[in-house]
Amino acid sequence: MYDTILHPDFNKLHTYFPNTTDADIANIDQAGGVPLYLDYMNEERFSHLSEGFKVVCAKYGIQDHYTELLFLILKKNEQIAARYVAYWQNYNDDKTSSEVAKFLLAFKEADPKHHFQLVAKPVTGSVAVKDTAVAKWMMEQIYKAVEAREFPLEVFGEKLVYDLFGDDADTDKPISSDRLKATSMLNPRKPTVRIKKLYVEFCLYIQVYLINQTSLTAPPETLLTDAQANFFFDALELIGYLNRDHIESEPKDYIHAMIKNNIQTTASPTGI
Repeated sequence: MYDTILHPDFNKLHTYFPNTTDADIANIDQAGGVPLYLDYMNEERFSHLSEGFKVVCAKYGIQDHYTELLFLILKKNEQIAARYVAYWQNYNDDKTSSEVAKFLLAFKEADPKHHFQLVAKPVTGSVAVKDTAVAKWMMEQIYKAVEAREFPLEVFGEKLVYDLFGDDADTDKPISSDRLKATSMLNPRKPTVRIKKLYVEFCLYIQVYLINQTSLTAPPETLLTDAQANFFFDALELIGYLNRDHIESEPKDYIHAMIKNNIQTTASPTGI
């Protein structure tokens, strides 16, 4: 979390904030700018972004729009970062639920004659408890602790509670075999597509300013220019969403393809 103050020219941002009056602008000027409360940005990341973005703006000859574009980028990033974090959190929680359920199910459905062992794999090598009686006892303690709801939510994730217990989460009922089996069969997909839609939403949001206010405009009926595509890649890379070393295509081609494939996510400018 990081708090800062920016002083953009709201006359340039009229498309985004159409209800801002001259009196509002005068008050902002008198106050020295607009406070920004950034939940998804710390001081180090803000410094990296703000300084790096000066270089980006100079690269495209739009230095005079630095503050306005930085303001829009920070505002929009707060919106998409909340969903970005939620998408990955849901994915990771589903993975955890599935892995825990499979472990518990293996114990619950094991034949008494089955051999048990527990294996830990640190960075180098592995260690195992091969004594069946000891390993079975240890697994039983884990099962009992989970069934008694005695596990840290910050480690297991809150979703595990609902996945394993459903509406019985606040009771002392044992884990339902049906829910245990259903949870063990969860097969979450990485939120790659949903994440790319967020990036497209970001690009189309910023593109409105580029077209209306800067030299990085676009001819009629042109979805995206190469200059705009390169600019968007640079901005997304500065924030930390993209890395040119991790893609095989040219940055502009990557953005062109991403927007073309996800154009249904078009977002209109929104106010503060």
